Amino acid sequence: MDTKTIRIDRIGPGRATQLAKLQVLTFKQAYFGIHSPEDIEAYCLANYTPEVAKAELASEQTVCCVGWLDSEPSGYYMVKHQGSPIDLGSTSSELKQIYVLSSAYGAGLGRALYDHALTTIRSAGHLRVRLCVSDINYGAQAFYDKLGFEKLGAGPVLEVGKDKLKSSVLALKL
Repeated sequence: MDTKTIRIDRIGPGRATQLAKLQVLTFKQAYFGIHSPEDIEAYCLANYTPEVAKAELASEQTVCCVGWLDSEPSGYYMVKHQGSPIDLGSTSSELKQIYVLSSAYGAGLGRALYDHALTTIRSAGHLRVRLCVSDINYGAQAFYDKLGFEKLGAGPVLEVGKDKLKSSVLALKL
């Protein structure tokens, strides 16, 4: 059995170009067949550029970590330590993004990134993690349900090109 070494590193603004490339690759793989190629491309051009990544990575409220399988960057997560639009009764952080390349599926990287993100949130002294998931992303909904997340209500409308998607806010008490 071929096992790969997993490593997770926090990155800063100097790695914005690397992050933007990983964001584009993982987003395109995750939403291929769900959205049109034109809508996916428009979303990536608006949200996953080195300039956007650099601004996010420069924020004191943002923690971004890249997960490596051996020597290949294969996934990432982004946590934002900011106020919640929904009263959760305690402090919380948002798990803004967590994506893994399809070539890394089944290697344990997704779970390692998730566990690392929870450790990051606990280290900030926050008692809950919240996230927003598209109502048509059934795989992600099942994943978070299995992890014990509770649906709190409607989230913002997510725009992917011309597609406008309803979303839900989910939360987990740590």
